[in-house]
Amino acid sequence: MGTTNQSILYGALVLSCLLLPKLMIRLLKHKRVMGFAFIGYILWMGANGVGVWGTMVPASVIVGIVAAPLWTAQCSYFTKVAGKYCKLVNCTEEAAVSVFFGIFFCFFQTASILGSIISSTVLRPRTEGGDKPPTPEALAYCGYRDCPYQQGNVTNPNLEKPKSSVIWTMVGIYMGVAFCAVIIILSPLVDPLQRELEDEKKPLKEEAFSLFIGTVRHLKHKKQLLLIPITMYSGLEQAFFSAEWNNSFITCTIGIWKVGLATLPFGVVNAICSFSSGRLVKYIGRWPFFLIGFLIDFGILIALTRWRPDPGKEYLFYIISGLWGLTDGIWQTQINALYGCAFKDSEAAFSNYRMWESLGSIIAFAYSKYICTNAKIYVQISVLCVGIIGYSIVEIMLYKNKRLTKTTTVEPDQNED
Repeated sequence: MGTTNQSILYGALVLSCLLLPKLMIRLLKHKRVMGFAFIGYILWMGANGVGVWGTMVPASVIVGIVAAPLWTAQCSYFTKVAGKYCKLVNCTEEAAVSVFFGIFFCFFQTASILGSIISSTVLRPRTEGGDKPPTPEALAYCGYRDCPYQQGNVTNPNLEKPKSSVIWTMVGIYMGVAFCAVIIILSPLVDPLQRELEDEKKPLKEEAFSLFIGTVRHLKHKKQLLLIPITMYSGLEQAFFSAEWNNSFITCTIGIWKVGLATLPFGVVNAICSFSSGRLVKYIGRWPFFLIGFLIDFGILIALTRWRPDPGKEYLFYIISGLWGLTDGIWQTQINALYGCAFKDSEAAFSNYRMWESLGSIIAFAYSKYICTNAKIYVQISVLCVGIIGYSIVEIMLYKNKRLTKTTTVEPDQNED
């Protein structure tokens, strides 16, 4: 049910990316879009507590619908704030955008840290003997050898579903935190930036399809086409971490209650990397971070095809999660910043970003229950290699455009093709 509903969620998100963000932003403005979108997430959290198809499917569709306007509004908001900031301190817009996205994703991943602590605390076995190690037969199907159609009658106690009361305790905590977020966003503490984010006064009928047309037209840019593979990889790697790493590796080997603990380094390192990379990019540029992300992810994926998870070597799960947090912090921060700097129409650009990233997640969740983990790893490696090549070409194009602007007054986006 989990991976299927994730596919439904991201499928609705892709459709929403094409039609809703600009219309909802026009009607509600950026601040209210961000606030009200969280209500959809609260409903989805409640549906997870019930855990039946009748609630999960509608809730997944709702979250998919509100997620696209939420992320488009957030990214557009940060880009505009960064532009305003760089005028005040006299810095380049590229550096300011990277800094602001770095700060955002630092706090975004802090939520992962708190979520990991909450889940591990709530799911921890309360009775003696509640933490049962898997049998050697069950352990043989953990890690890259996990196949949905090869386990036969082998059962693994680590994969048993927690009690309903335990699930509702965790869901209730998450819903309470999300409700507090809604109150804060809609409060006067958050500047609506009405002047900076003033939209063109188009008729609503035109606005309803303007982002769809803009998103499709945006694909005519060579840079956008070249960025599709690395953007899809971002979605693929997030889905792989959420589904395969958490289930096939951690849960299968050391137990579901340790998922939060084992992924805690992911959130910590991710938050640190998001914050630091956003600030360091103005000194060393983007490409060193992309290169580091590529080399580490490539190394992790190759290692996973050779590693046999062992409950006696639990520390390896923490190390790999930390390395994964490092690269995810790079992908999330720098790809977002790259879209903000490379394209003038930020809403169409970020709509494309969210659409292609979501498509990567859809594909990963859709085939999760049908192919073996080792095959999924090889798919990841292939897309990563193609993605880094496409990104490198885009970086060369941006460098040439930047040199051109030093001698002409032509805008970069007018010469991007």
